[in-house]
Amino acid sequence: MGNNTDKNQYSRLSRVEKVVEENKKKRKRWRRILYTFLFLLVATSGFLIYTWGNFSSNVKQGFKHSENTEQVDPNFKKFSLLIMGIDENDSRAAEGQTRENSRTDSLVLLTVNKDKNRMDMVSIPRDSFTLMRNSSDKNDPSAYFFDKITHAHVYGGSDGTIEAVSNLLNVPINFYVVVNFKAFEQVVDSLGGVKLYVPFDMVEQNSNGEQGTIHLKQGWHNLKGEEALAFARTRYHDSDIERGQRQLQIIHAIIDKAKSLNALAKVNELISIGGDNVTHNMTTSQITSAVSMFATNNINIVSHRIGGYDANMAGVYYYYPKPSHLLYVSSVLNNTLDNNLPMANDLINIHYQGYIVPLIKKYEKSTVKPAANFYRTANYVNLAAEDLLQYLPKQLTIQDLANDPTISNENRPKEDTSKEKSDKKQ
Repeated sequence: MGNNTDKNQYSRLSRVEKVVEENKKKRKRWRRILYTFLFLLVATSGFLIYTWGNFSSNVKQGFKHSENTEQVDPNFKKFSLLIMGIDENDSRAAEGQTRENSRTDSLVLLTVNKDKNRMDMVSIPRDSFTLMRNSSDKNDPSAYFFDKITHAHVYGGSDGTIEAVSNLLNVPINFYVVVNFKAFEQVVDSLGGVKLYVPFDMVEQNSNGEQGTIHLKQGWHNLKGEEALAFARTRYHDSDIERGQRQLQIIHAIIDKAKSLNALAKVNELISIGGDNVTHNMTTSQITSAVSMFATNNINIVSHRIGGYDANMAGVYYYYPKPSHLLYVSSVLNNTLDNNLPMANDLINIHYQGYIVPLIKKYEKSTVKPAANFYRTANYVNLAAEDLLQYLPKQLTIQDLANDPTISNENRPKEDTSKEKSDKKQ
């Protein structure tokens, strides 16, 4: 009996010891898990703190207030943004060209509405005839003159360009961003390139103006930064209008590529591109709200173009925007922002039709027209009937916006991603 009792007691002690040992092992495992979790939490928090600090620092470095932008919707559900691509590069800087006296190589105005799940984009041809003024003439109400919109940045910097675009399209502008060649290239490269269809073989200059350095063949390509810049800037193969459409395609491709990547892995690289290469008027919270809007919503992106007429005035080429297109684009952009549709006479180019002469400071941003002895537009441009003042509607309706006269189908095939195509290449 005694032996059996001892054996039972020993067996019970062994089981207790095993339980105690197993509990110790469990506690060690949980401690390891907890320490690992705390380490990851601290590391992630440190990364986020560093990222936010880096982000805030770069945002502040590039921030520049604008007198001509308008207050944004406080709920940040809708906004407009003017993107200015300027012809600033290292070689031109070495020759004395500054950011302030650079011209805009590209101008894209976009309007976004989160509730409508929509973004409208329009590229403005660089030679477009537009009302502007020199920044030194701000106190003179009649110091406005018509010139190429690309020159507005030379006359008045980013504020001058914002005002010129507002004059042309009668759309309130909330934000602007000025991007030079270097920033554009670095953004594209940081995303690993963007996939675009090249519509024809092209041999172009690089960002420093070195001719014949960029060679692209017709077809689909994943373009690197310098290649994408050449693709965006070329205009001698077709027209400035098609050039603008390529710029809209690039913006669309950049948005799509950014959404497809792991943002956390790229955020610091993208943020650090800013600094001296980008100027803007957005706060950190506004930028994060805009990024979040695109990251969490499948925004429908609609592109528009501004047709026009070639005009030779006093031996200088100008692009005379079609009044009917200006009225439509202004209406659709304002509608995206939930604004009232404009009256045709609200658009300065339409209001001054027949009185427009380049570089003469006789205009005002009012209903006052210059002297009747001015050269009339008909001397330079033979307007189609739909663009004549007497035939333009006084105001479009919401129903009119369903028929976009500015849209044309992109002349490019859809990308073939099938395995058969892949096999043929091998």
